Amino acid sequence: MPQITRLAAWSIAALSIASIAAHSQPAGPPAAVLYEGARLISGDGSAAIERSAFVVQNGAFTRIGRQGELTAPPGATRVDLAGKTVMPAIIDTHTHLSQTREGLIDDMRRRA
Repeated sequence: MPQITRLAAWSIAALSIASIAAHSQPAGPPAAVLYEGARLISGDGSAAIERSAFVVQNGAFTRIGRQGELTAPPGATRVDLAGKTVMPAIIDTHTHLSQTREGLIDDMRRRA
């Protein structure tokens, strides 16, 4: 798979996981979060990673591997995702747009 496609898939993944990371850390400067145990489907055509581990730092994936093979950066929060499947490249395109011009513009800005 071309490198740019893989980069795009992981960029989308980082945005998807950023919201989980935001709820997993206290307020203040962003810290690293180590997610472990989930089945990770990257969306780039490669095989799923069972019992994965991945680090999200400053809203971006920094490392991906298998649980037990990645070490958490100093001060990282750990999140157990055992029994879950993470599919960060999924984009929900189902939407209901507003019927007014103003509402439609607001909808599009929020989705951009």
